[in-house]
Amino acid sequence: MKFLPILDELFSSDSIIFMIIGLIIAVIISLKIKDTRKCFAGMAAGFIVYAVCEVISNIRTNNALEIVLLFGGTVAIGLFVGFLIGAVGRMVRER
Repeated sequence: MKFLPILDELFSSDSIIFMIIGLIIAVIISLKIKDTRKCFAGMAAGFIVYAVCEVISNIRTNNALEIVLLFGGTVAIGLFVGFLIGAVGRMVRER
C-alpha cells in the first residue's frame, strides 16, 4: 500500500479506534435522518474527505499535518461505513 498511507496505517496500528469513533457518529446521525438520499450524501462526503486526506498525505509535508490527515482520513472512513450501514438499514426498514 505504497500510495495509500492512511489505509496502510489503519491496518497496521491501533488507529482503528478513530474509525470506530467515526462509525458510531455516522450511525447515530443516520438514525436521526429520515431520508435515504441524505445518508448517501453523507457517504459521499465521507469518501471525498478521505480521498482528499489521502491525496494530501502523499505530498511530502510536515509531521503535524500528517497526523491530522491520518486522524481525519480514518474518521472519514468510519463515517463512510457508518452512513453505508445507516442507508442499508433504512432501506431494509422501509420495505
